Amino acid sequence: MGKDSTGRTFPILNGQHELTVLRCAVSAEWIEVAYRITPPLPERWRDAPDGSLVEAGPPIFLSVEAVDDLGGEYPDGGGAFGTDPEGHFTEGTVSVQPAPPATAESLTLTLTITCGDQQSDLHLEMPL
Repeated sequence: MGKDSTGRTFPILNGQHELTVLRCAVSAEWIEVAYRITPPLPERWRDAPDGSLVEAGPPIFLSVEAVDDLGGEYPDGGGAFGTDPEGHFTEGTVSVQPAPPATAESLTLTLTITCGDQQSDLHLEMPL
C-alpha cells in the first residue's frame, strides 16, 4: 500500500479547513489517529449569562473506520476533540478497535468529518 499518512495535511470541509495527521498508533487493543484542524472548527456551544449552554455553531461529528490488507474490518471506537486554549486549532483523536492481527501489514482508515451540512471523507493509509 501507500506511504504512511503521518505528517500529511489534507484540505477538508470544502477547503475551508486543513486536517494534519499528527500520529497513527497501534496498541494491542486499538488503533488511534491524532489530528489537528486549522483554522479551528466552530464552537458548538457557548455559555449563556444564566449559566446554561446555548447553541453557537453547527453540529460536528468525527468518525473513523478501518480495513486491513487481509480484509479485517474495524468499527469506530470513539474519540474526543476540542479547541486549543488560544483558539488557533482544533485537536483530537479517533480510534478503532480491536487492534489488527500480527499478520496484517497495512490499514486503510476512513475518517469522516461532518460540520453542519458539509462533510469530508479522508482515506488514510497506515503501514503496520
